[in-house]
Amino acid sequence: MTLRAEAEAHGIKVPSDRTLAIYGLTANAWIRLMKAQGWVCPICEKTQATWNTDHDHVPGWKKKNAAERARHVRGILCWYCNHKVVGDKRSSAQAQRVADYLKAHEERMAT
Repeated sequence: MTLRAEAEAHGIKVPSDRTLAIYGLTANAWIRLMKAQGWVCPICEKTQATWNTDHDHVPGWKKKNAAERARHVRGILCWYCNHKVVGDKRSSAQAQRVADYLKAHEERMAT
């Protein structure tokens, strides 16, 4: 089974070549990212969504060559997680503080 057929079997629609070029990816590279994630959004675990190619927002993005842009791709997220959960400016340290904050509340509620 080809990668594209495997993606289609999971209900995954591959972005257009034009969209993929923005991120310096081929269709197969994009599909391999989805497959490595188990065909789900790694944040909310949705299996069916409007998929967004999540990337690091680095200075000079448009001037970088395809390989450099591909290097900054973090993964594939659903639209909501890409825009509302991860955002373009959130660092891993900030995300960890959010997780710690929520965990502390859950622990207080469990007692």
